[in-house]
Amino acid sequence: MLLAVLVLAAWTFYPALRVQYQESRERDRLAAELADLKDRNDALSAQVERLKTPEGVEELARENLGMVKEGEHLYVVLDPEATATAGPPEPDPEADDPFWVDLLDLVFGVR
Repeated sequence: MLLAVLVLAAWTFYPALRVQYQESRERDRLAAELADLKDRNDALSAQVERLKTPEGVEELARENLGMVKEGEHLYVVLDPEATATAGPPEPDPEADDPFWVDLLDLVFGVR
């Protein structure tokens, strides 16, 4: 009898718990994405402010465009051992989840 009650309770509450858990995970993911976008926006705002100054424009022209002032010479030194990479790989935000979050994801069908 107890087993039947437990099965009936699980069958009744599972859909609501599943939706609630999925919404919670989505909210957490979106909050992390929002924080990343705010950080990126702050960095871009700082870059815009820097480029509003003559020093910032000169720095950009020298570093990114290879421009030099009149009378200067540009030398490019290549490192033969350097490898061309696109940068470090992006960290997986879900890699740090505790085991129980992975278990709940499996139970509620998240991912």
